[in-house]
Amino acid sequence: MSKPPPVPTHLDAPRTNLLMRSGRWVNLYDPSPADIMLEDWVTGASRVARWGGQTRGDTAYNVLQHSVLLEQVLVTLLAPDASPALRLAALMHDLHEGGGLGDVVTPYGKLFATAGLKEVKARLDRALFLSVGLPWPLPAPQTDLIKKADKVTAISEAIQLMGWPEKLARRDIGGNYRGKLWTQPIMVVGEAEARGLWWDRYRVVTGATSP
Repeated sequence: MSKPPPVPTHLDAPRTNLLMRSGRWVNLYDPSPADIMLEDWVTGASRVARWGGQTRGDTAYNVLQHSVLLEQVLVTLLAPDASPALRLAALMHDLHEGGGLGDVVTPYGKLFATAGLKEVKARLDRALFLSVGLPWPLPAPQTDLIKKADKVTAISEAIQLMGWPEKLARRDIGGNYRGKLWTQPIMVVGEAEARGLWWDRYRVVTGATSP
């Protein structure tokens, strides 16, 4: 049986490896937890607009603030006894978008072949989760809870930040979701404040004293 070809490095395939702001290279063929510096991905996610940048107001609603809200939705509406590990996974769930991948809004996802994109996201999630001591893959019940929290968060964002009619948002975004939504006002913040909010939650759920 022939051996599989070696995984390219940044020297072999420089345009398939990502140079992060810290100076680290991340091999997108096979991202390693050892190549992850969390600050790179947190900063990147704080600079990625949700909803294609089309939310109301003068400040874009970013992916990092979405992750903070999702963790609140998870604990408040779905799983009040959620473990610190599950809450950390909620905070981490979209960090892969902070490495240049961005937030591919659903209509574009429907137009493109998504199998390759899903694989890239999964590889990055694996590296990111393992880098903070989370298991990969997550147990199915935890994955399902995060997906449900993501759905509730997205419906709530669409109503509050995009002006979607609630009935339409529940049907088209939530697949006819009938449960509780997040009704507290979502106050959009800038990237620096979003990073502060995220790191505050990170310290709470991990017990860390510094990033």
